[in-house]
Amino acid sequence: MKKNIWKLILGSIFTIGIYSPSVAQCTINDATDCECEDPNQTDCDLLPDIQLSWFGIIDVSDGPTEYAQDYNGADAGRLRISASTPNDGYGPLTVRGVADCQEFATYFNQNTSFEGDCVFFECEDEVIIVNNTDVLGSSTGYYCENSDQPAKQITFQRIYHRNSDGTMSYYDRVAGTMTYHPTHGHNHSDDWGVFTLRTMDPNEPDPLNWPIVSDGAKMGFCLMDYGTCGTGEGSTYYGHCRDENRYSPSYLETFPQFNDGTNGGTIKLNSDFPNFGLGGGEYGCSPIEQGISAGWLDLYGEWLEDQWINLEPGLCNGVYWIIGEVDKNNDYLESNEENNWSAVPVTLTQQLDGEGYDIQILSEDQISICNGEIITLESNAPANNSFLWSNGQTTSTIDVSESGEYSLTSTSECGEGESQTVEVIVNAAVESPIVNNVTIQAGEIATLNATADGNIVWQDMNGNVLETGNTYNSEPLFENTTYYVLNENVITESPEFIYTGESQHECDGSGNCDYSGTIYNGGLRFDCNSSFTLNSVTVFTETEGERTIELRNSNQEIINSLTLNIPATGDNGYVINLNWSISEGSDYILTTDENMNNEIFGDNNPLLKRTTGGLAAFPFIIENILEIKDGAYDSGDGFGFNEAYYYYFYNWEISNQWNLGEISCVSDVLEVNVLVGNTISGCTDFDACNYNSNATNDDGSCVFVNGLCESCVNGIIVDNDLDDDNACDESDNCPNTYNPEQTDSDNDGLGDECDSMPLAIQDYQNTLSIFPNPAQDMVNINILKNSNNAFVRILNNVGELIATIYTGPINENNNIKFDASMLSSGIYVVHYYDHDSSIKLPFTICH
Repeated sequence: MKKNIWKLILGSIFTIGIYSPSVAQCTINDATDCECEDPNQTDCDLLPDIQLSWFGIIDVSDGPTEYAQDYNGADAGRLRISASTPNDGYGPLTVRGVADCQEFATYFNQNTSFEGDCVFFECEDEVIIVNNTDVLGSSTGYYCENSDQPAKQITFQRIYHRNSDGTMSYYDRVAGTMTYHPTHGHNHSDDWGVFTLRTMDPNEPDPLNWPIVSDGAKMGFCLMDYGTCGTGEGSTYYGHCRDENRYSPSYLETFPQFNDGTNGGTIKLNSDFPNFGLGGGEYGCSPIEQGISAGWLDLYGEWLEDQWINLEPGLCNGVYWIIGEVDKNNDYLESNEENNWSAVPVTLTQQLDGEGYDIQILSEDQISICNGEIITLESNAPANNSFLWSNGQTTSTIDVSESGEYSLTSTSECGEGESQTVEVIVNAAVESPIVNNVTIQAGEIATLNATADGNIVWQDMNGNVLETGNTYNSEPLFENTTYYVLNENVITESPEFIYTGESQHECDGSGNCDYSGTIYNGGLRFDCNSSFTLNSVTVFTETEGERTIELRNSNQEIINSLTLNIPATGDNGYVINLNWSISEGSDYILTTDENMNNEIFGDNNPLLKRTTGGLAAFPFIIENILEIKDGAYDSGDGFGFNEAYYYYFYNWEISNQWNLGEISCVSDVLEVNVLVGNTISGCTDFDACNYNSNATNDDGSCVFVNGLCESCVNGIIVDNDLDDDNACDESDNCPNTYNPEQTDSDNDGLGDECDSMPLAIQDYQNTLSIFPNPAQDMVNINILKNSNNAFVRILNNVGELIATIYTGPINENNNIKFDASMLSSGIYVVHYYDHDSSIKLPFTICH
């Protein structure tokens, strides 16, 4: 739904009169006495010829007014100018804000049921048609959907035509746009005047091709009959109207070929215009019809908004040229399209002179950087200057990586500029922390330690911070892992507060940049990505009064509000202390209470200043914390959003809980490696018979000899108390005691581990037996069970694999022979295992 709000004033519509031979005149209703530009014609368009008076620029207010860059006021760095635009044509410049509904709906490829005159508005790429009966005069309140400023109203130039029979007719054509300006209270033709400051090129007679040194605003004005060309030398605007207004006497000094002998054009009076006053001499600033009658002029004084050229800082004193153009875009049809410019000189005296000027290195006066870093120094000196830095470099910028004091001398035609001295401090290299690699078993947590003189930071391979401090405990690890550690020394502590949003109210020079349209309550839309405290904001206003500041969530629910009296602030602003804690969320809106605004000020508008014209640098982002996305505006039917408008709330102060702005230097990054071993289960008790030196996990399998007749053979307890008398004597199979039942295999007179023992103790769980034991060469291994798939291996006395002697199915009483002649004397183990059992039995080889 388009938003239409109208302030109503009836406008007149001119009609064509009927020819009467008894009344001789030249009006928009009767062309009897109107003359064509070609005196031989009686049927012609009566076209205007708009000029820009060089005399008006230097005559009104005694010529341009210059302001220094450091002038204490809004005009600092401006050259204010006046201009007049006489109509030297045979017809009026008539600009209308309404036109025939059906004719121009077709022109714009639209359909409408409206009859008579309509108003046409431009909203981006769309043309909106409004019935003129709904626009009873001023079209000041029509707004496009995505804007809180009045829409551009399409204008139509009415061309009057003298017919051979003396009657007057006309036709309308599309010609530009106009916009309502609230500060002036009327409609302005857009981009009517363009003024620039240039330096003369004596080899180029066209001033529009001279080098530009400063730009002026595109000036839009209402078109009106401000005054006549005059009746004599005492007339107010005598000298403004000439048959040639482009070439001022100063211009002709350099380009005399354009001097027709009049040294700036022949002055024209009212009587010199055959159709003087055609148009009526009463054009005003109506949105229905504006214009300049034949022989009349419009005037735009330097006291008006936008009537200035912005002088660039660093511009030298001297002679420059003001080049002005009207109807630069040729929106309006004229009898002469080539004479809409003028050029006059101006001497600047309050800018920079040959005695030198100030320049600044664009940095703090003291800069602290880390060892190995590079800082680039640049200045605000113009790029076409020459440069000499204190270190001898002659480029416009320098890269600095060494401690020292740096300054710049910059030279131009204005003289020599000296900058301040900037001290660069390069901090000493930060020592790396002392660390050690760590070895753990699979599934364990690695505890990493480091020592250093600063803040130790632990990181993963992607640079993500894992922990700070001397110790870092990992998650359980199952593979080798590398961590990274560095030492950080803080050089500059972080500020207590950080700031975002526009810092100051700005004006784009449009004349309506201070306040929203009266129907609008504005605000700012933002996302909170990490909870923060909004301590304060700053507002600007010239109107004292109470306001309620509101914070609304994405559902337009009010979650915080504050009512206070805000005084008139001037340019300094007023700080509103909020101290609001804002949780994570999106599409918050900081705004005001429109009900209170209407109660106090009579409209939705809180009369707080905004910044327009796209000057605000949306979005305003504090990384991972806050994003002020755009301006929000509401006329009562919900908020719209646009980045061209920054509403009300400047210089957000936020508690710096994240230590943003802290300056620190860091050491080289060191690797810390965690080596992860394999998990081996077994007995880890050194005193146990079956102690496993390779075990990393105790599985509870430890067994111990009881001190009687038990002996430990390759991790297996052997009970040598054959007669169960709890004594180890010659009746038993004691390793170091003679027993007549033993066979003294090695003939040493002892019953020991190299002698044959009774077969009974060789039978292990009725599954496995070995004989002979001890053996010298051939060993028989008898397996007393069935298995579909079994393995038989020979291990040495520390569990290392010697040989796998059988794999495959096993039938009960299988006998497997193993040639042990290649083995050295000692204790070995037969290891049998299948899907449901694992059996180990020692045997001895004696050579």
